[in-house]
Amino acid sequence: DVQNACECSPDLRHETLAALNGVNGHVTSPEWLENAAQMNYHDGASLTALANAMTRAEISDADEESDDVSSSCSDESTPSSSIVLTKIPLCWHCRGPASILCTVCEAVYFCDASRKCRDLAWSHQCLCNTWKLYVDHRDELSSFPFFSGWQTPLIQKDCFTSENTYETYLMELGVIASQEDTPKRNWWTTELHGWAGGASTSAKDVDIFHRVSYADGFALDNIEMIPRERHVTANDADVKFDEHGLPILDSWQDWYQLRQISSSSPVALLATFPLTLYYAIQHYGSVPITVAKMLERPLRIHVVGIEKELNFVDLFREVGYLLPKESIQINMTWIVREDMLPQNSKGGKRLSLQLTSNVTLTIVAGTYGESLDPDFDLNGSPDMIVGLNAGLYAYESWRHVVTYLYTHPNVTGVFTDYNEHSGLNCASLGGSKARKSLSMNPFRQPRAMPVYCMNLPQFSNGFVYIFNEQELE
Repeated sequence: DVQNACECSPDLRHETLAALNGVNGHVTSPEWLENAAQMNYHDGASLTALANAMTRAEISDADEESDDVSSSCSDESTPSSSIVLTKIPLCWHCRGPASILCTVCEAVYFCDASRKCRDLAWSHQCLCNTWKLYVDHRDELSSFPFFSGWQTPLIQKDCFTSENTYETYLMELGVIASQEDTPKRNWWTTELHGWAGGASTSAKDVDIFHRVSYADGFALDNIEMIPRERHVTANDADVKFDEHGLPILDSWQDWYQLRQISSSSPVALLATFPLTLYYAIQHYGSVPITVAKMLERPLRIHVVGIEKELNFVDLFREVGYLLPKESIQINMTWIVREDMLPQNSKGGKRLSLQLTSNVTLTIVAGTYGESLDPDFDLNGSPDMIVGLNAGLYAYESWRHVVTYLYTHPNVTGVFTDYNEHSGLNCASLGGSKARKSLSMNPFRQPRAMPVYCMNLPQFSNGFVYIFNEQELE
């Protein structure tokens, strides 16, 4: 079984193994192997916690023995490590500039035709056939049949290695300015250029207390291009509602028609964020909603890893507009790094906003599970934890979130990721059931994103997976 996982595929989902082995039906792996990534991760977390505790003790002892350290040493500034970002494809082995795709999977680049790096990159040989399956999913990921065609240039090959096509599209749309023009203040600029730890030009302009209308945020001239700012009703469209009165939305077409938006509107490029959050609540929040109603309190959602979403806080009013106006209340808490709070927060580490009559937003600065206790510092213990484009493997701080969900199986975690490989690895941290839950997000952004270390299909909120999915008994 272990040999098969190493030589055939590390993707232990039944459909993947069946496809690679040419077998009709399911190919199973033993349960212990399917949960191995989860167990290894938490074993590593325990060892890391122990190592950190021992390090702190050693530092404390060293400080007591060296009280006479000269002030001149303490005043010297430590050079900060430089971070180099590349926007050209990189060789899978040597990380140099590359342009030659693997001839089998077309998912990674190599730098030369002599096959030197290709032959040395033995790790890719373990992934090659699996990644070919992922690349074969590109057409399905790029399929948005409801839209009128405005998304077509945003899913072409030149978008895989450059943001220029997207930036040009937004300029022609009139929602961002060229470099020579005065910057425009709306929701598009930060969506394109990111938050940059609060240091980007668009991030510095954010006034968290200044409420922005849909008209100003979307910055589209045609009123048919944006949703109306009001709660939906059963009369708005031919849509089904679930047992809690939430509209059942399974595609962009469902939402566009419910909100009476023209199929030629590009608002999905921004709406992927609130719609993915709503999708998490409606599809995976039935039990948490039921429990909250039984306890006669709002549904508590902690959203971790917030960055550029701070630039379009008011876009998340859409979640409130889609929920039943009276029967469901939500206390949503965004956890951000302290350096990401807007400058006008005046040093405060907690900001509260009333997004809609049924959604309250609290923005709290700190590290989840470290400086912030999820049960005491964030308006009560969560019913759900959500992370958009999370990348649980990418940052050490996610370890506290994963550990909390592991020790609180009654809390549902919903996360998205950019590509299938990253999503699979991150979902595996939740065990076999979480791995099997990995699926394409119907509300992924209709735009292929550039990725320079590989050539896998990459979409914002592209894949969704669930930790601790709850079922009503």
